[in-house]
Amino acid sequence: MTNTILSGVDRNSVNAFWRTRRTQGCRLAIALLACLALVTNDAQATIILPEKLHPVAEAYRRARFVLNLNPVVWEQVRSDIAAITNYWRALDANAAKEFQAGVDQIIERATVGPDEEKGIEPLPRQEASAQVFQLMTKTVTALVRHHLEAAEQKLEDREAAMEVRQAQGVWAAFEVAVRAADPEGYRRLGRSWLAMSSALGSPGLLKVGTVAPDRETFRQRAQEMLAYTEANFGPDFVPMEGRKLAPWPVKSPTFDPVARLPIKLPPGHNINKQLPRPRQILNMAARGVDESETVLIALGDMAFDSSFILGEPARSLAFTCNTCHNKGVTNPNFTIPGLSVRPGGVDVSSSYLAPHANNGHFDPVDIPDLRGIRFTAPYGRNGRFASLREFVRNGIINEFNGPEPDPMLLDGLILYMIEFDFLSNPYLNRDSTLNEKASEAARRGEKIFNKPFAQMGGRSCASCHVPSSHFLDRQRHDIGTARGYEPYSQDRALDTPTLLGIKYTAPYFHDGSQPTLRAVNEWFNNTYQLGLTSSELDDLTTYVETVGDGIDAYEDTPYILEAEMEEFGFFLSTFEFLDEKNKPELMNITFRTIALEVRNHKWALQDYSALPVMERLAEIMDEAYIANQAGDREKVREKVKEYRKLYAENIDVLK
Repeated sequence: MTNTILSGVDRNSVNAFWRTRRTQGCRLAIALLACLALVTNDAQATIILPEKLHPVAEAYRRARFVLNLNPVVWEQVRSDIAAITNYWRALDANAAKEFQAGVDQIIERATVGPDEEKGIEPLPRQEASAQVFQLMTKTVTALVRHHLEAAEQKLEDREAAMEVRQAQGVWAAFEVAVRAADPEGYRRLGRSWLAMSSALGSPGLLKVGTVAPDRETFRQRAQEMLAYTEANFGPDFVPMEGRKLAPWPVKSPTFDPVARLPIKLPPGHNINKQLPRPRQILNMAARGVDESETVLIALGDMAFDSSFILGEPARSLAFTCNTCHNKGVTNPNFTIPGLSVRPGGVDVSSSYLAPHANNGHFDPVDIPDLRGIRFTAPYGRNGRFASLREFVRNGIINEFNGPEPDPMLLDGLILYMIEFDFLSNPYLNRDSTLNEKASEAARRGEKIFNKPFAQMGGRSCASCHVPSSHFLDRQRHDIGTARGYEPYSQDRALDTPTLLGIKYTAPYFHDGSQPTLRAVNEWFNNTYQLGLTSSELDDLTTYVETVGDGIDAYEDTPYILEAEMEEFGFFLSTFEFLDEKNKPELMNITFRTIALEVRNHKWALQDYSALPVMERLAEIMDEAYIANQAGDREKVREKVKEYRKLYAENIDVLK
């Protein structure tokens, strides 16, 4: 690639993309194994690697996702438009300038509102989104055309191959929609790309085996590709009415008008759980109780790990309670562009996860820690739910679009969650004052924590974070971190969070805006002009970290399968109870959840020779589900016995 083409472009991202693509051939066996390890036919894997896309295709797909949301996070759209503009600018500066100006004008009308002096009239969200998407789609088409035309001009040059790869990488912006809505056209285009690559010829090795470019074939195949792309996404492109914004190939004779896009998250998302895993403390288990003998708790454990209690798109994305609250703690990795501002937070009232419960404004919140949740009412960052049951039901129905949960399942979830305990802390007395094991700095910080400040109306930190009450006052306060609907509004109050375990739950504040506990203390010091010195802030931070500490916060082994398989056994221990109570739907959820979880975790095996056993265990659960659907309860019972027998026979190797 020439310096001219790369001028003004994000060279690192483009070069990284092509370095990855060039190494794929020589790593085919490894890549195949990785794919098998990460993806199954009907399951989301435990760890999902980011998809490698051309920077333009990545920006287009992400912006398309965000433009379909209500509300639209225009800052994210601006960022992705800038990425496309920067790439376009290196190839055609005037066209790039015109594209950027057009988008800026649309976004200004959508966000600034009417301005008589500038002659700006407001533009509804949906119309603004459609107009930006229209310009963006036409620009991507122009980029494909530019690279294919450049390839034809350089056909005798080695740079032609790079131009074709660039064209194909950019065209991937349209790939998902074309493959879903026009599979026959997609196959035709795939053959065209292969033919173009073959028509480039080959320089051979030391002038031996040289194959001259086939200019006529290249031109013909390039024209086939451009004819399809221009007709569907070119100058006359108009977003399809009544459908999600997507590059629907409506002018293709083989277009399927009732096709649906696959459920996918945008590039840049991360829903992987943290490693090492947080150590989960269940009060009953810590006291030596066997979970298989606590049926409702085991049912709740299963539900906490099940995507089948939720609706779409969460179910297809394999979201569970555990996705956001890994082992009952926060997942600091969780991020979805357009729904998150930073990792560890998400807007659960957006139109994406539950359209019917969308509140129309962007309000992502930091994912809360659930340790000790039985002590931390009220619930929700603004304390809007008095009961845990109400909070959990709302999460299922109005945050993740799920069906009304069976009361028994909800009972189980609540009983399971109230077993979540705080980490034990060797530095705290029974009344949560510091004991003799705490450092001198922490003791000095404790005094600052309990000191009344006139700047805070005579209150201290301990006025809200009451040490003897799990560092809670169970009330709501407006401390100045939330934005109201207008000046002097009274809607800014937030629930007081506990400080127990807080050392391990960064970032902080309801929106995750503070990265460290030191930053939190600095914010209070600056906002309320407390006058604390740097050393005093150090001591206060040491105190809060000491209060928020705990024994063995994380698991000390990367080998998790043995514990997971035991947990799946707990899930299945509910069967006889559900059978007795005639709860076939809860049985279905249990069987499907175990099958999915077993397949997701089979690559955690230390000995891959046991893979067939893991797959057979999953198949048995599939068969139990099918039998249950058919009403053959006797066969279901046989399958449950078969699963338990196979697991018991192989328990020593399933680790």
